[in-house]
Amino acid sequence: MADPLLIKRLVRNLRYRLTYIKVYETFLQQESHPEALRLLRELIDTQQSALASLTGYLQGLGATTQGLPLNQKLLDHAASRTDGQSRMRFVQYGLEKAVSWYKEQLMDKKMTADPALRQLLLQLGEREAASLWRAKVVMGTLGMRREPISNERAESARAHSVRGRQGRSRQVIATSRATWPR
Repeated sequence: MADPLLIKRLVRNLRYRLTYIKVYETFLQQESHPEALRLLRELIDTQQSALASLTGYLQGLGATTQGLPLNQKLLDHAASRTDGQSRMRFVQYGLEKAVSWYKEQLMDKKMTADPALRQLLLQLGEREAASLWRAKVVMGTLGMRREPISNERAESARAHSVRGRQGRSRQVIATSRATWPR
């Protein structure tokens, strides 16, 4: 019998993948730039391929994979994106979270006890990392900022409030962080 926590994590991952397919399909209808359209189609293909692998593994454990509800909160966040740049930042952030999730799972002994699952997690994580790299390249090609301007202003405001005992060098370091690659 498979660990219920393991199944819960993988089913949640499956739900997120199903939700992201819906998000990417919606963004595809709203986008007009050929590079962004190509990226979204690639992301849909990648998600569908990963779905097949993940579904197969879960069915082998006896888990139910049919009729899973989409993540409504994620759909609502995606629907609030009104322009191409904010949609691409949403895509990038989602991919960053996915890559981070796979890293965490690969460090968890429960998740890597089964060599087949370890290999599956590694493959899916590598696909997400490649998709993230591709999204960053497309955003750079389109001249899109990775972070919204308001975040940089907030970071700058925090840096100015650091004055006092910490001195100017601390302030300069804090204000430069907004431009660091993530």
